[in-house]
Amino acid sequence: MTEQQKPLRAIIVEQDPAYQAAIRRLLQRVVPHWHCHYLSDAAAARELLHNEPIDLLLTERLGPSDSGETLLEFACQHSPVTIRVLMSADNSDAMLLATTHCAHLVLGKPFTEQQVTEVFQRVELLCNGPFTAHSRYQLGQINTLPIQRSNYQTLMKLLSDEESSTVAVASSLAREAPLAAKLLQIANSAYLGFSRQTLDLAEVVTRLGRSMIKAVAFAVQLHSQYDGKIRPDLHQRLLDDSFELATMASQLAKTQQSGAHLAEQAFMAGLMQVLGPLVLLSAMPHHNQQLTEEDMFQEGIPDHCLISAYLMLLWGFETDVCDAVMYRLSLNEVPQPTLLQTIMHLSSYVIVFRRRRQDEELPVPCWTALQQFQLTDTFSHLQQSGPGVLNE
Repeated sequence: MTEQQKPLRAIIVEQDPAYQAAIRRLLQRVVPHWHCHYLSDAAAARELLHNEPIDLLLTERLGPSDSGETLLEFACQHSPVTIRVLMSADNSDAMLLATTHCAHLVLGKPFTEQQVTEVFQRVELLCNGPFTAHSRYQLGQINTLPIQRSNYQTLMKLLSDEESSTVAVASSLAREAPLAAKLLQIANSAYLGFSRQTLDLAEVVTRLGRSMIKAVAFAVQLHSQYDGKIRPDLHQRLLDDSFELATMASQLAKTQQSGAHLAEQAFMAGLMQVLGPLVLLSAMPHHNQQLTEEDMFQEGIPDHCLISAYLMLLWGFETDVCDAVMYRLSLNEVPQPTLLQTIMHLSSYVIVFRRRRQDEELPVPCWTALQQFQLTDTFSHLQQSGPGVLNE
């Protein structure tokens, strides 16, 4: 731990003495550098939240008179920087929907050692990463967070199982019509360069690969949660732009001869960058919904990029993918941009240019980072002449 990193503190609220003792033994072994308070009631947790800076709160659902959900709501109001996790044996859609406004994560009980360790590791990354204290406070007050639907969890497990067959995956995809339609659209898109069209989901699985399919499945079910909350035309544009950005970034990554993993990361970043826009826009009345580049949370980084990166890091995405999303529109904030960050930056600039209105001002690209690409003379001439040259 560096001098700048403060000791990390957690509250664990568990009424079952045996279960609480088991959690204590586990955490003392896997995260001994954390200072943890082990409690059995919400009242004691509220007092601690009032008096001490707490980085992580894990609570079971408790009783109906003073529930875990109520405690999470209290933490949201009085200690927004605290990451809020609900431990529950009930992982139904109804429970997830009931807690989405107060919980950052739901940890299913019984949980594995790996699952709880990953939660603590993610919180460490958030606390010690690029997010300022002010931005973490603002981000912690967001109450329109998306969740992962349980009907997708079976599909995700199947995709992650190396022993599962392509036919089994295709059969599972066929039961999710919107997802299957989007996968067929991507598999037949010009970006992938296949010479013939296909309607065979098994072939789609082979063409796209399981990592890309998981990314698409994650994105589609997230978009479905915002139906009706965002103006339909704006929501459709966000959906179209995210998939176009994902495929463009993936194809650009493939030209760099850096392996399939870079292309998968680029595709994932392109899809998931839409998280922030979905969250911000869903909190606005329909007639006021408009995405801006305001940086009220953290100077130099658009709020929607910050929200996307924050949620992705919280959910366990790779840190370099999160960074590529966070800085895709503000790469000048990064001293030494990575190839993935540069790919996302260039792809995002192209998307913005394609969608611009006649009088809309284009962002200024990070030319130092873009020098590693063989850009066309017309594109590079923007550095001297501005965006007007591309209007010709």
